Amino acid sequence: MNRGEFDFLQPEPIYTDSDKDWHVELINSTYFWYDLLLHPPEGFDTKQQITDYLKQLQAIVESQLDKRFIYFLAARKKLRFCVTKKPRYSLFGSDLVFYVEIGRERILRKVTTRIFDAQTQQPIKPPVEVSDRFITLCYTPNHKMSMSIHDFLQSSDIELGINMEVHYVGYTKNPAERPINGAHRGLSDMLYRVSNEEHDFFVFYNLFKVSSIGINPNAAINFIIANSIIDEINVDEEGRIIEKALIKYFNAETQEINKENEHAELEKSLERLAAKNNINSVAIHIEMDEPSELYRFCSRSVEPSDKHFFTCRIGNNGVEIVEGSNLVVMPYV
Repeated sequence: MNRGEFDFLQPEPIYTDSDKDWHVELINSTYFWYDLLLHPPEGFDTKQQITDYLKQLQAIVESQLDKRFIYFLAARKKLRFCVTKKPRYSLFGSDLVFYVEIGRERILRKVTTRIFDAQTQQPIKPPVEVSDRFITLCYTPNHKMSMSIHDFLQSSDIELGINMEVHYVGYTKNPAERPINGAHRGLSDMLYRVSNEEHDFFVFYNLFKVSSIGINPNAAINFIIANSIIDEINVDEEGRIIEKALIKYFNAETQEINKENEHAELEKSLERLAAKNNINSVAIHIEMDEPSELYRFCSRSVEPSDKHFFTCRIGNNGVEIVEGSNLVVMPYV
């Protein structure tokens, strides 16, 4: 299905006369550890691999329901494998025991997990090697798998109480070019303001589904329809509205300098949605299907949570953020 395939509904009175609200839901998020772009593992061009992957992802998105990527620049406390305490398996049982160093002070934390055979799902004990950033599982002499410390902890469902702080929200059509390729003020500001000795840095590329939920009081009909297939609001404006609502929500210090301009643009967009399209609010829902510390977002204004659900609307004093939403998401009709 292509974007705007149902645009013939736009002028229909049953749609245009309806009171509508937007429900914006996270449908995909891809993250990269920024350190791998600057300091790739020996023998691997991880920057090129990441660039190639993002180009492929962009091509897939553009060939279907064209969307814009909303990216987060984020940081959390630095995590490294302890190389002086070698990983080992427990004497009785199949637990892999290893140690992680946290933050600038390298606070040591003992961690246990299990390695499972992909076919039988039974616990196994392959030889394990670690550097400070990577772990390698040696299944056979010709079959080895290396993972970064962040990927390994996530895939093993290991939590250390380390949340992810959002420092910048941005918008791009070309994820392979922005923000990882070339100068980017938000990235530079984050790296300058946030301690490199204390933190690791990440880029999250997010895709959202925007649904228009409406009630027509004159036709006794309720509906929900994806904005991408009706294209009532074009793809660029759709992305900008989501970006600016998230900028206001997270209220990151890195974006303080342009805060008033961002809020003014958001207010104009919301006023235009209400006047021209009868769209009265924008409810945004950020939640992964499988919770993880890597996606436990927070900011100076937002508490850490696996779920962020808020509504952006025009209030008595301009744009306001309200926790939660009174929208009921229904099946498509």
